[in-house]
Amino acid sequence: MKAIKIVSYLILSLIFLYILSGFFLIPYIAKKEIVKNLDEILITKTKIEKIYFNPLTLNLELKDFSLIDEKDQEVVGLKTLFIDFRALKSIEKKHFHIKNILLEGIYLNIIEEEKGVFNLASLLKPTKTKEEETNQKEKTKLIDFLVSKIVLKDTNIDFTSFTDKKKYNLHLKDINYTIYDFGTFKNSLSSNNLQFKLNENTDVKISGGIKIDPFIAYGKITISNLKIKEILDFDKSLFNFELNPEANINLALNYNIDTTNDLNIFLNSEIFEINDLKLNQNQKEIARLNRLDLKYFSFDLNNQELNFKDLTINDLYANMILDKSGVNFANLLKEQKGEKEIKSSNQENNENNLNNKPWKINLENINLNANFDFHDILNNSKLNIKDIKAKTSNINIVDDKINIKGANLVTLNTKYIDNNNKLNISSSKTDLTHDDIFINGSKVEILNSALKKDKITFEDQKLKLKITTNNLGLELSKLSIFDEISFDLSNLKLNNFILEDKNNNISLSSKNSNLKVNNFLLDKQNNISINKSELYDTNVNFFDSNSSFDINTKKTNLKISNFNLKKDVITIGQILLKEPKIDILNMESKLKIEAKDINLDLNKLVSKENLFKIEKTNLNNPHISIILPKSIQTKDEIEKSALKNQEVDKKVENKKTKRVNFGPINIKNMTLDFEDKNLPIPFKTTISKLTGEVSAVKNRANSTSNLEINGVVDNYGVAKITGIVNPNNIKLLTDVNMKFKNISMKNFTPYTAKFVGRAIKDGKLELDLNYNISESNLKAKNSIIIKKLELGEKIESKDAVSLPLDLAITLLEDSSNTIDLNLPVSGNVDDPEFSIAAIVWKAFVNLITKAITAPFSLIGSLFNFSEDEINSVDFNLKESEITPIQKETLDKIALILNSKKEFAISFSPSFDEKNEKEKIANQRALNIQKYLIEEKSIDKKQVILEKEIKKTSSNIDLNLKEIKK
Repeated sequence: MKAIKIVSYLILSLIFLYILSGFFLIPYIAKKEIVKNLDEILITKTKIEKIYFNPLTLNLELKDFSLIDEKDQEVVGLKTLFIDFRALKSIEKKHFHIKNILLEGIYLNIIEEEKGVFNLASLLKPTKTKEEETNQKEKTKLIDFLVSKIVLKDTNIDFTSFTDKKKYNLHLKDINYTIYDFGTFKNSLSSNNLQFKLNENTDVKISGGIKIDPFIAYGKITISNLKIKEILDFDKSLFNFELNPEANINLALNYNIDTTNDLNIFLNSEIFEINDLKLNQNQKEIARLNRLDLKYFSFDLNNQELNFKDLTINDLYANMILDKSGVNFANLLKEQKGEKEIKSSNQENNENNLNNKPWKINLENINLNANFDFHDILNNSKLNIKDIKAKTSNINIVDDKINIKGANLVTLNTKYIDNNNKLNISSSKTDLTHDDIFINGSKVEILNSALKKDKITFEDQKLKLKITTNNLGLELSKLSIFDEISFDLSNLKLNNFILEDKNNNISLSSKNSNLKVNNFLLDKQNNISINKSELYDTNVNFFDSNSSFDINTKKTNLKISNFNLKKDVITIGQILLKEPKIDILNMESKLKIEAKDINLDLNKLVSKENLFKIEKTNLNNPHISIILPKSIQTKDEIEKSALKNQEVDKKVENKKTKRVNFGPINIKNMTLDFEDKNLPIPFKTTISKLTGEVSAVKNRANSTSNLEINGVVDNYGVAKITGIVNPNNIKLLTDVNMKFKNISMKNFTPYTAKFVGRAIKDGKLELDLNYNISESNLKAKNSIIIKKLELGEKIESKDAVSLPLDLAITLLEDSSNTIDLNLPVSGNVDDPEFSIAAIVWKAFVNLITKAITAPFSLIGSLFNFSEDEINSVDFNLKESEITPIQKETLDKIALILNSKKEFAISFSPSFDEKNEKEKIANQRALNIQKYLIEEKSIDKKQVILEKEIKKTSSNIDLNLKEIKK
């Protein structure tokens, strides 16, 4: 019994001692030892207000713990530490168990000194260390532990850095963190919740779960209004720009980390925003972003996949500047020491990772609107692009393979100014779309591209060249860029195109241009091939003020097949020009040429350095009109124009000519209209159904070309031209025959009115013209046959030559009312005064003049008589009888008068007053009259005896007169 009491007293004493020491001794010793040991190892001074321990409940509480540095500043502080142990449960379950841990009022004052040393890292006092050999021990399993609840309450962290000239402060305030069931016992999955404030504006929330072994963590991180400048200001030496304080980031990120097998990290965001971002460099704004909004982002380490969805970038502005230091955006980050070595190391790592599984990057629904400025200070140029809108439905990146779907780029205005070269380029409203873009390394393939531009202006002030386009549209069905560049189909539409070259005084404009190109290829050797290209329904105007030519084409349709460019050699399989309407106007002379319904077919063209060749040319159904206007040029203007043309010819002669070889040219069903308004009455004629062939045309010295062309003149006339010419110089060799039959003379009234002052009422014309030129010497035969020519009314003309045409026609016509003329022409075409038209006209005028002044010569030639045979009747002195001698002359006169009823013979009595009497003169005249009327049956009207008596000769002179109707 006594023993039991002793044991009871002993147990009670031990319990009492345990309780007494737990409440008083242990806290005292613990406080003293903690302060002592910390002061021994730390350079700071340790303060603990009080430690409480409840030996019954195993609760430990520490109050007002702090570490004070030599400047009497608190480095680490803790208001309350409370630990609630669960010893019995720990023994029962064979693990270390703590129910609650409360850390309240933690304060950390972290300071980074100028040399980059942190105060917390240097809290330990320096100690001598001894090298000790240690044997590796087998790893033993640690006891499992479990903390049911850990609470951090009202924690604050101050971070101060003195590494920069300006002190940097960062404050983490109101940190509250709660974690449940943290430990390795039963591999518990703990949940946690962290909240704190970064400086004055940023709220951070982290909630989720965590597992120790294997390590698993998941949860959500929410960051609101993170001021980017407050983070970047930590080390300004890294950055070569200034950021505005309003720039902020909002983020809601879900995370999942699992190390059960391998490290697997999966991140995805619900919110990612960047707002109100402005970058300044050298006191200039270089970038601005109103808002970047990414609706969804995911990072999958296991599958190596990145996904971005619904990315919107609003009001981005970039101001790129190039100066002596380079491009400003390339210098945003300052190069640090050792950066080159790091880059080299990264390069080696990248090379080592080439065989690793590639990452997959997917971007969906991206939208961007921006403005861009580029100022090239070195070259004194500026580029400005306003209101850029870019979007794409999908971008997929796997290793070096990129696929972009539904890409669209729209810009409002683009301006480029090059002040050094006086060059201005501007465009308005550009719209570029691509259905699919495939990039595989250096290979690019683009499907179904379309470009639309409202207006483009190109102006080179140095060259005085300006190009303007309106409503440009370009479509490409398949573009491939690799070793070769190719596309399957291209459509170019251009509503208005204007080129003005003020240096050369030319302008070119087009409307409604449509160009289609099939199967374009640019290979490795820079050779180009195009299967087919087509220009259709295009209107073009070309004006050259130097030559005063204004050329207009409407509805031009041009097809080019099998175009190839290889080593400066161009080959074309076929060129087709179909039914354009072409108007050519010389602004000086007002000469006008119109062409329509042209079908031109050029086959197999070759262009080399010294050769241009067309194998065959077909010209079908062209209708060409040539209109000569009323001439208003003065003589001086004509001479100046001729001098100008001579200068141009000299320039052309001085140029080195390439060899030209045109194969046969076939002409079919050509219509030629000719109109001359430079006449009192406008002249117009039509040559239709012109068909023929011109043989090969070559520019070799001795080459020749044969030609044969047939056609219809007006309604009932025919024309045929045959011959051979030297195409390089017709002066060396020309032998051409031109035949015209059944040509209506009535149509030539405008010319007869101008040059002889008479209209033509009726008549038919046949021409047989032979022109032979050999070494500049011309021999021409002009055979002119006019049938049943009838003159009309007189017409006033200042250029008309006064000729008695009625008499001339009467003299020239034979019994069938046909005039048959031969007008030979000869001369040297190198003579500056030589002109075929002038020579022919002069020969014609001489012929008419001769008919009037020497009618017997002309009319005699019609009957194969000489003029001397019929211009007088010869008598011997004192004779008056008609003997066989006189009869020979009078019979010839009778023959002429019988065939020319419209003519009469007139004569006067004549005698030699020195040797004869006047009586014999009258007798001679009466005998002639009697012989012609009575014996030769000549109409009395055709024999006219004049009253005047001549006294100079015994011979009677005859005169031919037209009988007045």
